[in-house]
Amino acid sequence: MRPQLRSAAILFLLTSIALAADDSLPALKARADAARGGEQAKLCLEYAHRVLEDTNALYIDGDVDKAQHEVGEVVEYAHKAADAASSSGKHLKQTEIDLRKLAKRMHDIAETLSVEDRPPLQKAVEDIEQIRSDLLTRMFGPKAEPKGKP
Repeated sequence: MRPQLRSAAILFLLTSIALAADDSLPALKARADAARGGEQAKLCLEYAHRVLEDTNALYIDGDVDKAQHEVGEVVEYAHKAADAASSSGKHLKQTEIDLRKLAKRMHDIAETLSVEDRPPLQKAVEDIEQIRSDLLTRMFGPKAEPKGKP
């Protein structure tokens, strides 16, 4: 009987993970806005990553104006994530790591664009790096500034 119960629990866990991964963007945004603390930080960054990938698709499709609007939302949710992690004291390290990954991915996307379309993304990368820097300062004090910062 126990192996059947264990199998059912594993099946339930895998199903819930699959359903969570298939959340629509509006549903994920609503969950991120409703969450608090470390969970909000995690959900906000998940939302920001997914919006960034949608933004990349918009750039590829040539819808530059809508893509640039989406970039602002990525930065907004990156900021929300850092604030939530900082105020709760939870998921600080993971939030910093995810912010670095987000900035790197955004930089990579910017490199694929024409020179005229890059400035909004470059500004967004700088904004996310500043958010990350502020988070590091909250975590470790003023000597925690990332290397290469004046």
